[in-house]
Formats: sequence, C-alpha cells, structure tokens
Amino acid sequence: MNLKRGIAAGILLWVLIFFEVSILMFGFRLSAGTTYYTIHYLLLAVIAYLAALFYFKGKVKRSAKEGFLAGIIMLVTSIILDAAITVPLFVKSYAFFLDKYLIAGLAETLVIAIIAGAIKPKKAKKTPARKKRK
Repeated sequence: MNLKRGIAAGILLWVLIFFEVSILMFGFRLSAGTTYYTIHYLLLAVIAYLAALFYFKGKVKRSAKEGFLAGIIMLVTSIILDAAITVPLFVKSYAFFLDKYLIAGLAETLVIAIIAGAIKPKKAKKTPARKKRK
C-alpha cells in the first residue's frame, strides 16, 4: 500500500471529475437527467481507471485487494475534497453526500479500482539479442 500515491490518485480523480462535470454542465448545458448521467458514468469509468493506473504505476504490486485499498484511499480523498470545496462553494448542502447518484459513482469508482488492480499487465516479450557482425 502506497498511501502518498493513493492520496495523489484521489486528488487526480477529484480534479478530473470536477472538470468533467463542469464541461457537461456548463459546456454542453446538460442538467441532471438520463443523458447527463449516462455520459457521466461512462466518463467516470475511464477517469477512475486512469486514476487507478496512476496508482499502480511503478513498483506497486497489483491485486484485487490492493485495488480495493487504493479505491478506498482515492474515495476518502475525493470525499474530503468535496466536503472542503464542492459543498461550501457550489452545492451548499452536505445532504449532497446522501444523493443516490453520488453513491452510485463512488461504488463504480471502487469497482473500477478493484478491476484495475486485478488485471495483470502483459509482460513485454524479450527479443533475442542480435549477434554482432565481425
């Protein structure tokens, strides 16, 4: 478990979701509804996977358990940022955390992190060394 990398992945996740939601709401003028949530959850899957890949980059060993732990750290970090920034500046109500769509997004993020941890990357094939010419 790499706590610093997990927190950094959580910050990355929160920032990317913040921009994604802002673009959907203000750029495309979508409001809460079927179209908005369909697009949001599809993009969230990609964003969550990218954040999980960031976490697993380097020497962090992949496993479903490690994906679960990384997902929890990312979610806790995101919730703290939502409580400190999103709610006071934009939403104005901490009942935001009881929203079924937010809870669904948290669950999706956790599942994606577990999947990212469980998937083992393919090892590059070693090519035979070339013989030196004389």
